[in-house]
Amino acid sequence: MTERMDEPARLTPAVAGPGQEPPPRRVGSMTMGLALIAAGLCILGIYFVPGFPAVTVLKLAPLVLVALGAEMLWRSRSGARVRYDLVGVCISLVLLGAGCVASLVPMVLEYYRPGQYEMVRAAAQRQVDACLDGAQVYRAQVTVDLNGRPGMTDEQARQEARIYCDVELYGPFDSAEAFAAACQAQARALEPADLSGLYVSWGDGSRTMTLWLDPALALQASAGQLAAQVQLETNGTVDEEGYENA
Repeated sequence: MTERMDEPARLTPAVAGPGQEPPPRRVGSMTMGLALIAAGLCILGIYFVPGFPAVTVLKLAPLVLVALGAEMLWRSRSGARVRYDLVGVCISLVLLGAGCVASLVPMVLEYYRPGQYEMVRAAAQRQVDACLDGAQVYRAQVTVDLNGRPGMTDEQARQEARIYCDVELYGPFDSAEAFAAACQAQARALEPADLSGLYVSWGDGSRTMTLWLDPALALQASAGQLAAQVQLETNGTVDEEGYENA
């Protein structure tokens, strides 16, 4: 019985026969699949999980590049020819770009929210000025982080803002211990301001002392523990390393 001439030929997978070169391996398809799954899970989390950390998850978008590089290495580990899946690579890069752009939205909202940032900063500055002793403090500058949440009222923004303060003292201080004790006193005075971070400095032209504090922990630490975290710079050289939260 002969085969009919008009019967369509059956498609068979391209398999390398004896002595033939194997087909190239596709690179990019797996990364695209993983990126699409991750994007779908993120969208579901935003819609159905209260308090889902969408911004934190979006900041992980560069992992798409890590996955793409790992796939390239894995596909080429045997020395076989590879063929890039341009559609998959392009879709992965689009998802990467979308994640990076979305993660920048909170920063844009924080600094371009009309008047709210300056309102919160000015209120925090007034509170800090009221807490500090002008006889000891030469300068105090406040910065705030609004966390980038849109739609907040001014009062909500003030309650959820993270406040940081940069304080410069008059001095003089003859030792790191004396400077650390003064820093702790300022942290105690600023306790009503509920600061998230406190940076204290002092300099007399020949040397500079600086200390970065977590105000809540600084109140529980000893003067010796704080002194160990003081950074002392003399004539442009660093003698002691610090900047660790006490």
